Amino acid sequence: MVKSRNIWILKPGENSNRGHGINVASNLKEVKSLMVAYKRQGQTVILQKYISNPLLINRRKFDIRVFSIVTSHNGVLKSYFYKEGYLRTSCKEYNLTNLHSRMVHLTNDAVQ
Repeated sequence: MVKSRNIWILKPGENSNRGHGINVASNLKEVKSLMVAYKRQGQTVILQKYISNPLLINRRKFDIRVFSIVTSHNGVLKSYFYKEGYLRTSCKEYNLTNLHSRMVHLTNDAVQ
């Protein structure tokens, strides 16, 4: 069994397009420092526990993008689902040795 680590991911609460401003931290001191930096820039921050043992494809992190829309007209809900979607993977194999490597930890195609 792999021992889980206390790793956190911090994301800007606004204007966080294309992976900008995303950070990974491994201790409370680093989390506090990053939160001060976000505050100095006038940003809110989303702090979440990092999944340290994620599901991988070919030893890489991934996400799946699909598209749908839900409409409501006269109280009738309808949903539409586009049949095609896509999968994005990080370009480097997943590991926790370098928490600051965007190529390992982000799947955003603007970063990759």
